[in-house]
Amino acid sequence: MKYSIKRSIVSRSIIFTLSIFVLVAFDLQAQEIQLETISISNGLASPQVMDVMQDSYGLIWLATGNGVQRYDGYSWKTFRNTIGNPNTLQNNVTFDIEEDQNHDLWIASDKGVTKYDRSTNTFYNYDFEGIFDLALGSGRTFNILADSQGRIWATTAAKEIVLFVPESETWVLAPYEHLDGKKGERSGISFPIIEDKDGGIWAGSSSYGLLHFPKGGAGFKPIEFDQFVDFNSTINGISGLYFDKDGILWITSRLEVHKYNLKTKELRMLAEYDYSLEDIYSSLNSIKEDRDGNIWVLNNFRGVLKFEGNTDSFQEVLIPGNRKINSGGWTHRFTHMLIDSSGIIWFGSLSNGLFKYDPINKPFKYYSNQPEDPNSISPGGIYGLYASTINPGKVFIGTRGHGINVFDSSDKSITKVNFSSERDMFGGSARSIYEQNDGTIWVGTWGDGLIKMDKDYNEIKRYKNDPEDKNSLINNQVRVIREDRTGKLWIGTNGGLEVFDPKTETYKEVVSQYAKSYSEEIITKVKGWLEKEEAIAIIDNVTENKELTKEFEITEKATYFLATVGEGDLASMADFGWLRNPSGETIAGMESFGDSYFAGGAPKNRMIITQLELSPGTYSLRYSSDDSHHYNSWNAPEPEFLPLYGIAIFKQENQAESQAKVVNINEQNAEIIIQDPNISDIEIGKKYIWIASLNAGLTQIDPETNSVKYYTSDPLDPATLSSIQVNDVFEDENGLIWMATYGGINVLDPNTGQISRYTEEDGLPTNFLETILPGENGEMWLSSRNGLIQMIRNESLNKVTFINYNEDDGIGGDVFISLAAEKTPNGDFYFGGDHGLTTFSTIASNKVPPSVIISNLSISNRSIYDMTTDSPLDEDLLSTKAITLRYDQNDLSFEFAALHYANPSKNQYAHMMEGLDEDWVYDNRNFASYTNLEPGTYTFKVIASNAYGVWNEEGTSLLVTILPPWWKTWWAYTLYLVGLGLVIFVAYSELKRRIRVKERAQSLEREVAQSKEIEKAYTKLKATQSQLIQSEKMASLGELTAGIAHEIQNPLNFVNNFSEVSVELIDEMQEELAQGNTEVAIEISNDLKENLGKINHHGKRADSIVKGMLEHSRTNVRDVQPTNLNALADEFLRLSYHGLRAKDKNFNADFSTELAPSLPKVDVVSQDIGRVILNLINNAFYAVDSRSKDLKSKGDDLGDYQPKVIVRSRLVDLAGISSGVEISVEDNGEGIPKAIKDKIFQPFFTTKPTGSGTGLGLSMSYDIIKAHGGDLRVKSVEGEGTEMIIFLPIKEQLV
Repeated sequence: MKYSIKRSIVSRSIIFTLSIFVLVAFDLQAQEIQLETISISNGLASPQVMDVMQDSYGLIWLATGNGVQRYDGYSWKTFRNTIGNPNTLQNNVTFDIEEDQNHDLWIASDKGVTKYDRSTNTFYNYDFEGIFDLALGSGRTFNILADSQGRIWATTAAKEIVLFVPESETWVLAPYEHLDGKKGERSGISFPIIEDKDGGIWAGSSSYGLLHFPKGGAGFKPIEFDQFVDFNSTINGISGLYFDKDGILWITSRLEVHKYNLKTKELRMLAEYDYSLEDIYSSLNSIKEDRDGNIWVLNNFRGVLKFEGNTDSFQEVLIPGNRKINSGGWTHRFTHMLIDSSGIIWFGSLSNGLFKYDPINKPFKYYSNQPEDPNSISPGGIYGLYASTINPGKVFIGTRGHGINVFDSSDKSITKVNFSSERDMFGGSARSIYEQNDGTIWVGTWGDGLIKMDKDYNEIKRYKNDPEDKNSLINNQVRVIREDRTGKLWIGTNGGLEVFDPKTETYKEVVSQYAKSYSEEIITKVKGWLEKEEAIAIIDNVTENKELTKEFEITEKATYFLATVGEGDLASMADFGWLRNPSGETIAGMESFGDSYFAGGAPKNRMIITQLELSPGTYSLRYSSDDSHHYNSWNAPEPEFLPLYGIAIFKQENQAESQAKVVNINEQNAEIIIQDPNISDIEIGKKYIWIASLNAGLTQIDPETNSVKYYTSDPLDPATLSSIQVNDVFEDENGLIWMATYGGINVLDPNTGQISRYTEEDGLPTNFLETILPGENGEMWLSSRNGLIQMIRNESLNKVTFINYNEDDGIGGDVFISLAAEKTPNGDFYFGGDHGLTTFSTIASNKVPPSVIISNLSISNRSIYDMTTDSPLDEDLLSTKAITLRYDQNDLSFEFAALHYANPSKNQYAHMMEGLDEDWVYDNRNFASYTNLEPGTYTFKVIASNAYGVWNEEGTSLLVTILPPWWKTWWAYTLYLVGLGLVIFVAYSELKRRIRVKERAQSLEREVAQSKEIEKAYTKLKATQSQLIQSEKMASLGELTAGIAHEIQNPLNFVNNFSEVSVELIDEMQEELAQGNTEVAIEISNDLKENLGKINHHGKRADSIVKGMLEHSRTNVRDVQPTNLNALADEFLRLSYHGLRAKDKNFNADFSTELAPSLPKVDVVSQDIGRVILNLINNAFYAVDSRSKDLKSKGDDLGDYQPKVIVRSRLVDLAGISSGVEISVEDNGEGIPKAIKDKIFQPFFTTKPTGSGTGLGLSMSYDIIKAHGGDLRVKSVEGEGTEMIIFLPIKEQLV
């Protein structure tokens, strides 16, 4: 109840005399809160919880009647006294826990105080009975304070306030300073002790009332009030102290609640109690301030008060299960309260365990059928939902078997609308509901077709399927109704899709893959062939598990028809036939569902009629069947259209008629736009209409072009849908298509065709999704087979978080049904299932991210907390930032926790081992293991979110260094190097000594041997050099052979010809002489003489060629002679050309000379210079020939290119003095690349193919010219040609 209380100042004559004050109540009301109970069955060590504390890491600590407990939201760790072990808690009855600046814990117990050193996992016990020489059982300590100055204070049952002296590791009485200067006695009880913002210490004493120890003061002084107050008594001693954010001191005593203003010195009593005055547990009080500034007073068995801010008005907080008793108190005796870092409130109790209160209200409301309440929701579960747009706040609820319930959210009333049922399997179900703008209501039933109602729920008309009427509803089970922009209704049924025009009451069927069928004309024709037994070959009446073959002959080329009937669906064909040609290839058949047509009866009955052009040969019909649904053993209605269950082939005698039939058959595909008649949802999008189905994924229909696009599932293709069953489809404001499937969430971008998936691997609680609705700020809400799911995107982490709400969160049930989901215009959500209706508006999330800790580290399955001297930690793991481990401590297991207690089981995690993991691992487990880690440095990181998807993106981390084994350390390698160096040094020294001895003994022998070797090597080198030079000479001679042969052949031909002519002339001359014709004979003799002269001339020409060849091949003669370089160049030009022509008949090149006529003879070794000129000319002809061949190999003709070599000579005049001769050889080949121009005169360097050159030609030529005192230069332009220039001096004489 909410009170505003005024109290008159009343004097009290006796300390134990109590006055009962009048309570004036204003605005009486109470706040009821729902608490979560944590008991022994949940891991609590004792039902007595005296203190609840949250440490600096975020862990919850409890002081209980059976030890101290630590709680991280998942697991408990209990610290108790072990008899005989001093390193344990000294007493299990504990009252308070306090954390100091070093993160160590101080625990108040029945025997005094215990300090828990976390870094060493060690307990230090201080027995107050011994320290203060107290009677047995008098060491009880109630509260501990670790102040800002590092001091530790405690309040006790026998010595009031005591102080810890760290230098002597003991406790002493706290200093008191009294106004009368007398030393205060210490025989009273103290409970609360706190510190103010200025560093002053405040405490309560049964002897002196309210005490204050100012910062820098000498001790505690009692506070004097302007009015009488009996705080210095055992019956009304101070039990609780708290400073609020405004500096007001709140005081609870055993009988009263007060506020004390330190500035005005005003003390105001807010409440007092007149019952159970001497109850010992009235001292167990606690005061705290929540995040909104409200003051909570936990007043032991007198209940809980909540003050509005720091006003005097309060509410009495009611707690379910906390019953009022006749004495005036409550059954629950609360001991201590904690408001943790996230705003969650914890209550400790004396005998009822621990309670937790989350101020963030649970948003869910749940409505179900209550048999005793006729105004509750109808039984049978929720089957469909639709939010009225005409009457905001009203929601149409379709039920299974009980018509429609109209839910009014304003008053939570339900109006029930029933309708008659004939064929509905549940007796009157509303599977789908739609309300038009004029108030007309359309109800899709589950067996009774489509019902039209007016705004008052009166039935106007019912539309059903009539097999004899094509303009009727396609199927009586209507799953979904949607209205397009033209006012037409798209009706999805369990047997197909239709577009219904309410104005004209006409239907347009959207044919499905299952329902497409051949025309009656085609079926009648094939049926007639079967009845007349006109099949060329047939396999019929196929039963279970058959693999059948029927061979037949085709004798003439003609048109044939193949008909086969079997069983199949979108997933696969079960019974089907096919045709193979003489080569054994399948050329027709029904191996794919997509090519099949409806065969009548059950939708899975399929058929194909195919027209074929066959040539003569042996063909075979094949048929395969499984073990279900076959001839004479049907598990569904049998095929109706053809008297065939197998495969048959027919010949059409009238070929013109068969061609017409083919046209009709091929036109069947024009109507197909959806693949599955089981329509699960329809979404009328901005541009497209989206059809979801249970067996074929999603179909996109463009209503303007009537074009379709299919999105289906392929388990081997991640770019497809994750499941073929799409239960719900929704288009968001960005045009993305969201799908709830039985394979998780699928999101389609119609512009790119890209599909994104979210599955259990991404944190989705289940892949079995039923519906999807948009929330706020990009969130999504989904219903599933495992509760409701909230999808939240964290942009900074680029991470999607899924929050799962189940029955424990108040949603009523975990299993929801497809299409039973709706969002009202005002933002309320409704979800339905067999359990009833779940509704909520917004989710108020706790925005405080969790603290993240690494709670345990196990090395080779041994926790570091179980290690004593072996522990690698220098401090508590919670404070450790880095750890160094041995090489054999490389099997690590980490346990971690998100310290947010709203709903710990729904906190989510991600971890990563930098140096090993490439990315965060979002597996929502609070542990991770790594084995056989290599020596090195790693960083283990953890981030986590609270139950509302709020992430602590910084998280926590631990630097882990695994040292290498000693034999792999740097100092070990240094030692190895030093040792190796010493060994090498010693070995080297000994080796040097032996070598010196040996060398002295063998010095002369070695020198002689070396001299011989040098001489031998020199001789061999000279011989090799001569051989190489001679080889090069012979190579050039070989190149000349063909040319020389050609040159000798010409004079020889002349000699032969003139010889023959001369013989004839002699015969003529003899005849003339015989006849006495002397003059004629003289003329003939003159001709004969002339012929003999020519014979002599050509003979000498051949002789000179032979001599030149011999001269060229000489190896030892190096006579310097005046040489006509023009003649030498001309001769070798012709010899080179004819030699190449003789070797390669395809070789062709033009050549010319530009020789200076006045060129003087030059003193040279003619055979050497001739060799040089020949080498340069050969190279030039090779270059132009190579370019010609390259052009031809590329498919090009030579075009304007004419291979040509030019030999020039000229005098070189330097400063007016004729000083030398230049002979140049120019070609128009490809030129020499710059990269190799500097290498061409190097020995053995060649660009010719292997075996085509020695690489010595230019090198030897360069040496020859240099030996003549001349120079050999090259000019070349890549792609244009090369000019080689020989310079020879005239005046210098060769030595």
